[in-house]
Amino acid sequence: MAWQPTMNREKCKQAILFLLNSSANNTMLGKVKLFKLLYYVDFDHYQTFKTPITGNVYRKLPYGPVPTRAAEILEELRAEGLVGISMKLVGDYRQYVFTPKVQGNINTFTTSEMEVLEQVVKKWGSHTTNEIVAATHGEAPWRAVEMGEEIPYSLAFYRRQILEEDGQVDEEIEEIRVA
Repeated sequence: MAWQPTMNREKCKQAILFLLNSSANNTMLGKVKLFKLLYYVDFDHYQTFKTPITGNVYRKLPYGPVPTRAAEILEELRAEGLVGISMKLVGDYRQYVFTPKVQGNINTFTTSEMEVLEQVVKKWGSHTTNEIVAATHGEAPWRAVEMGEEIPYSLAFYRRQILEEDGQVDEEIEEIRVA
């Protein structure tokens, strides 16, 4: 039987608060982008240190990897008064907007976890949702499983290899920027 991550609710809450407070264009940080940032936090840490930060289970869905427990955690944060959640229409699309009401507790994280959180924000914080979705679609974890299936953390070790072999992600991001 394959290794299964253990969900750490507190680290997931604190990671969400950190990402909401740290992303460069938080006004554009809806649910889809937030979930992709969580994916990068967990899979980047797993790739280097062989452990995820939040332990969320991720599934392949049309807009990229989705953490299965993150919506539940967001609702807990809202119920606890730590995050405001509103919805706005952007064309035909409903975007959920999250307003952090506290900074969160970074002492929850180890040194390596904080480094990865900061690296993810630095690398992806100012990218649009479409850019980050295109990037996740170009990675081995998303490509290797069928729609709706769980994405094994072990696929994190193959991400760079596929990206180096095929520049599709860079081309997709460039297409989005030009459009």
